[in-house]
Amino acid sequence: MTHAFAKDSRACAACVSWGGDRALSDDHTLVHVDRYSAEGECRTASSQDYRKVTRSYHTCGTWAALPMLKKHGGRPERQPVFATPMQPAAASTAASTAAAVLAKPEPVPVVAVAPAPVPKPEPKPEPVPEPVVCRSEPLDIDQTPQAARVLHVYWRRVKQQRALPMAREMDTAQLREWVSRLCLMEPVDGGADFLYRACGRAVQRKMGRRPVPLRVSACHPADAAERFNADLRACLESGQPRSLLVRDDPMLPGVRFVELLLPLAGEDGRPACVLAYRHVPGA
Repeated sequence: MTHAFAKDSRACAACVSWGGDRALSDDHTLVHVDRYSAEGECRTASSQDYRKVTRSYHTCGTWAALPMLKKHGGRPERQPVFATPMQPAAASTAASTAAAVLAKPEPVPVVAVAPAPVPKPEPKPEPVPEPVVCRSEPLDIDQTPQAARVLHVYWRRVKQQRALPMAREMDTAQLREWVSRLCLMEPVDGGADFLYRACGRAVQRKMGRRPVPLRVSACHPADAAERFNADLRACLESGQPRSLLVRDDPMLPGVRFVELLLPLAGEDGRPACVLAYRHVPGA
């Protein structure tokens, strides 16, 4: 007997990065699996269950709907509802209170005794928390979410046999699935800093501001700006795509996310800017 999961159920069976066997309904609003506890491998690098076998009903904070479910209204806003504990009946509570009153012993007179002085303990110094620094580590493109892998394939198709594709050749009509998480970054001061030329709405919501046309150093804390500028500079100098797993970024505190950097050329064919894709969870 098969089991169906709704488009916004946040279950692994409806996630874009789950590797189990499943099938979409004709109206693209349900996902069918062979049983409720079907198993499959998690392929989201930023998930705590990455490369683990999860059941179809499992869920996590990095859940993202399948593209066809997303086009038909699949969104991550729905949260699972948990049952609240039952309260004891009023009659039972009253009976227990009455029994306690009847069983209460007669008060016994107590002779007051002066308490012995207790020495006050010396206050312990509060521990100083270690500073949290934003950092990134290289990630193989095969370990990135499916959306990042498809964007990398599109970049290679536009590039063809050249060293780099031109920035004007990136067609936003072909990038509708990624536009909200894309940023176009242009180097300034010889690559010491980068300028936001464009920024998708999902990234803007996570940043809490509109960064265009500001510098990275003006939009992020010092350690996060230094990390982002260093990765953008390395991508531009090498002329090769860079896939990264970012940790402890103030934009998403306590959450990891995948970043894909794609170098683009100007009219002279030289590296001129970087297309940055940020796979921020929940966007």
